[in-house]
Amino acid sequence: MSDSTGAAEFELNYLSIDQYPCDHVFHSDIFSAGGYEWRIACYPNDVGSFVSVFLELMDEAKNVTAIFDAAITGNDQLAAGASRFLWHRRAVHVFGFSNSPEDDHRDNDFWGFDQFVHQRDLHNYDARSNGRVTVRCSVLVVDDGKRLPMKKGIAVPPSDIGDDLGGLLDSAALTDVSFVVGDDQAAPLRAHRSVLAARSRVFKAMFSGPMLEATSPSSPVTVRDMDPETFMAMLRFIYTDDLPAGLGGDPGEDEALRSLLAAADRYALNRLKLLCARRLLDNVSVDTVAAVLDCADTYNCPELKTECINFVAADGNFKKVALTDGFLELMTRSPSILAEIRNRLGRP
Repeated sequence: MSDSTGAAEFELNYLSIDQYPCDHVFHSDIFSAGGYEWRIACYPNDVGSFVSVFLELMDEAKNVTAIFDAAITGNDQLAAGASRFLWHRRAVHVFGFSNSPEDDHRDNDFWGFDQFVHQRDLHNYDARSNGRVTVRCSVLVVDDGKRLPMKKGIAVPPSDIGDDLGGLLDSAALTDVSFVVGDDQAAPLRAHRSVLAARSRVFKAMFSGPMLEATSPSSPVTVRDMDPETFMAMLRFIYTDDLPAGLGGDPGEDEALRSLLAAADRYALNRLKLLCARRLLDNVSVDTVAAVLDCADTYNCPELKTECINFVAADGNFKKVALTDGFLELMTRSPSILAEIRNRLGRP
């Protein structure tokens, strides 16, 4: 790909796009073309139940002429290495166009195809690919226009508060509460009440009122029904606002993610719950979806539950999932989930 051309792509689950609000937008990673930075914005549930796709110029510039090529392709392969274009549009646009230096060129840095494809057309597409299609966009800069002079400013480094607080957790400096998790013989895990209370309403309630005396440094808080590794991973999130490095990158770590999602529900950490849900969904398969669905149902994660039901109901998956031991056990314990799946499949 030449320097004048750039591209981005991402998958779209068309079985659930009608659940998003009209202003919900997916952004691609920022990419370069013609010496400028660009990104794609996709509105999956735009006005009128359309999917809309736009190209955004991220740099300040004038009169940048570019060819914007947008396509939706099926994930089912017609031939080795080839995917078919289901919908495709191409147009030329001048980004950052201005008739005079006084005009606000930023009004014209966001342009593309509203009403690119209607949701019903996506639903009528028999994908054989778990309800997913790929949005592919490319940009060819024809005339690089005029780059606006950059204002000299002060470089500000990215925030490192997560690193600083993570270091505070690791050092155990100035801690004022400790936890014994699982086994009574386990080494106490030390933390800071103010940090925990600021991040979790459950911890805030624990460290105030009648429970205050029971949480002194000399009297560790006992945490049952959880292993130390899960509790420490939760603390790591509380201090850094992120999952521990490497957690969830391997499908074999699903059990750890399910345990961490349960901990997030227990301590009212909704962002942590959704981070775990996203990793679990990334790894979901015919063999694991029952366990993930059970976790989502048990620990009140409707977003993950909906995606799991969509996965089970996708073309060809239900018959395979229904034969797994995990699914049979789940249906025995939670017949209401089977009813939801049947409803999703349109069966009585």
